[in-house]
Amino acid sequence: MESLDYAQMERMGDWLHHPSLGDPSWDAFVRLANNPIHTGREPYWWPVNGTLFRDPISGRWYAYVSVYPRGYWPPPPADALILREDRNGRWTEVGYVFGASRPPYTRKDGRLGAATDVSVVFHDGAYHALFGWCDPENKRGGLGYARAERPEGPFVCSNEPIHDDARQKPIFGRYVRAYASTLIRRRGDWLILHMMSTPGNAGGTWGLFAMVARAAEGPYSAPAPLVLPQTQVYHPPLAEFFPAFVHGGRVYAPATSVAANRSWQVLFSAPLERAHEQSAWRLDQEGSLWHNVPDAWEGRGIWGQTLACAVTPSGTLRAMYPAKSREDVGAVGLAERPWTKPHKHGFAVGAPNARSYAVLRRAFATFHLEAVLEAAGSWKLCWACRGPLGPDHPWADSRPHALMGRDRVEWRWTAGAWRLVRVAADGSERLYAEGMASEFRMPLLIQVSQQENELTLGLAGRFLWTGKIPAAIGRIELVAEEGSYISADRFAVAGIAQTYEEVWLASDALAGYGVPAGEWTALNAPGFRFGTGYETTTTGARAKWNVQGTRLELWAPRGARYGVGQLILDGAAAARIDFRADREVPSAPLWSQAVPDGRHALILEAVDGAVPCDCLSVQRHA
Repeated sequence: MESLDYAQMERMGDWLHHPSLGDPSWDAFVRLANNPIHTGREPYWWPVNGTLFRDPISGRWYAYVSVYPRGYWPPPPADALILREDRNGRWTEVGYVFGASRPPYTRKDGRLGAATDVSVVFHDGAYHALFGWCDPENKRGGLGYARAERPEGPFVCSNEPIHDDARQKPIFGRYVRAYASTLIRRRGDWLILHMMSTPGNAGGTWGLFAMVARAAEGPYSAPAPLVLPQTQVYHPPLAEFFPAFVHGGRVYAPATSVAANRSWQVLFSAPLERAHEQSAWRLDQEGSLWHNVPDAWEGRGIWGQTLACAVTPSGTLRAMYPAKSREDVGAVGLAERPWTKPHKHGFAVGAPNARSYAVLRRAFATFHLEAVLEAAGSWKLCWACRGPLGPDHPWADSRPHALMGRDRVEWRWTAGAWRLVRVAADGSERLYAEGMASEFRMPLLIQVSQQENELTLGLAGRFLWTGKIPAAIGRIELVAEEGSYISADRFAVAGIAQTYEEVWLASDALAGYGVPAGEWTALNAPGFRFGTGYETTTTGARAKWNVQGTRLELWAPRGARYGVGQLILDGAAAARIDFRADREVPSAPLWSQAVPDGRHALILEAVDGAVPCDCLSVQRHA
């Protein structure tokens, strides 16, 4: 049997990269030795978002870091701290962008509101700045403009905002607040790429929008949607952008997961001169852009927004990133990699805030696995995995659903002790073996040989255990428990790959469309395939699975209380689904269709009456 090493960067696409479930990363970023360049302190314990700016006049680098009190909104109001890189690579605080010099539209009853997320562009002898703002109660907010003669300021704010959500009609019924914006100079105009979310930036759904103007200070066009969940094309859910950057005639917009673990990043791009057009945008890379490390000041991982990137004249990609310690203190660091070499050999899996899965998208019954792993904390190697995939809920701070941990064999590791356990589909466990391996040092050479009716385990080239465990077709997973980190230098599997199936829960579909709260109701009922699902009675309500595969199969229960829905596949009507029946019928396949191998978006829309959302089976070729 041919052995393939799935730790090689050429095999990166064989793994699942998901914002809530996990993201094994081959990224080549290297942290700088003098990290962090800024650590939160009283009163601003949370440095969160920021931008990098290289001054074309002096050639020096500046960082504009948004700083907040804990909890974002207690006084004092959030500001932006200016950092400047010295010739020796150290960073010096220059001062705050705003302080008491805030525009009148941020003030109310003598109190000051927040002004943050500063993006700076040099043009025609001036430094133009775009920023986000809100009033002291966060009831009103938007984007503002300021101007300075030096990158250190002082910045003088215009008296009127560029965007005020008090005058914004909801887009798609939900997008009102503009924030997290990047100012970009083009050949003949100015472009703003910005986030939009619900009123008061309450979250639930996030999208990338554009505005254009002839002058930096405006007036700007109305926000135009670019990349967001409520389209009919594939879009990874729970992605929040800011900031964008320009290189080689293209504008790049990275986005971060807002799940419990924010390690997963995604990168979109468009030709600079067409970046205001929705059709110009493409998904460049989904996952494997960033990895966690077990440093104390990064104990909670990347946090806030995504990487703030800029490409140096020598072709190095610099990334400023926010992180947070387990003591709830924010900090900002820098990392670098060659622009043309984004990846390296071997992958890393981090779980700073929740369990994290590295899912190999291949199915085996019998196989031989040999892995070289280094781990800190508790972790497990799993096979014969057949549980469904999806988050525990469709909102921010989601975690892998508990059902993912069922129907599998797990080789668990904690503090030098190991246990071999089979977890049944109902969650019950059977312990097969356990032992100590504290005499072995990292990295560990691990071997698993699953035959038709027998399993053999090896460690560091030595026999460890063998027993009668029958083979079962399923995927292979490497799992980091909360607070743990794993790196894999080798992950070689020899075996005959079987037809691979993923079953995606309804929670992933609700996250995939960024549904508003209350539109769908969560239910635990035996009629659903795994005992859990969602229902809606709202006509026009939608859910969207964003998946990769060659065949899609919709599962759902039927019954007298249900009505009719329709399916939209990659923007085209696919089927009308009648969920009605004279009696309660347990979940079963109601629709199936072969699709070209690749990314697909399947929307379930409620047409008449109550509509259930259960799960989607996705097959891929062996």
